[in-house]
Amino acid sequence: MAFGDAFDNLRSWSDSLSTREQRLLGMMGLVFGALLIVLPMYVGIATISDVENENEEIVQVLRDIKRAEPRLRQQKAEKRAIDALYDRKAPSLGGFLEERAQQYGITGLGITDQPNLDLGDYSRRSVRVSLPVVELRPLIEMLADIENSSYPVSIEQIQMTGGRMRTGYTVKLAVSAYDRKVPGLAE
Repeated sequence: MAFGDAFDNLRSWSDSLSTREQRLLGMMGLVFGALLIVLPMYVGIATISDVENENEEIVQVLRDIKRAEPRLRQQKAEKRAIDALYDRKAPSLGGFLEERAQQYGITGLGITDQPNLDLGDYSRRSVRVSLPVVELRPLIEMLADIENSSYPVSIEQIQMTGGRMRTGYTVKLAVSAYDRKVPGLAE
């Protein structure tokens, strides 16, 4: 009966209030009731809005990934091609260059080996090449053949002098080959 007594005390207290106070108490009850209804709805709507925004962001990221997929595939293919290039060790640069020069009728190569350079997982072998007098077309064909070979070889520097009235050009080249170090293999 304690609950009944508390309810009777509350009723007698509210009856003792003036009409104005009772109206204010009723309005306060309405505001409190409205808050109890509106606040959870507001929190629910705000949460739904946040979830929708997150979903839109996720959809945008997925679209970006989908658009980047061909580029990523191309990058992977390029990386595989580069890895395949380094899987094949370049031959001795002197012999390689002499062979290429002979193919294009170029003679008189002066080849000077340069010190090897350690580049982390790779090492670089270099040579300096001097060609006394060479015509332009065979030179360009030879250089293209070197650059497009299936070995990790690159032409680092080209210096040409002569031309015009001469029968050819004097050319100096710096050519490098790159070798991937095999882990656990002592050099």
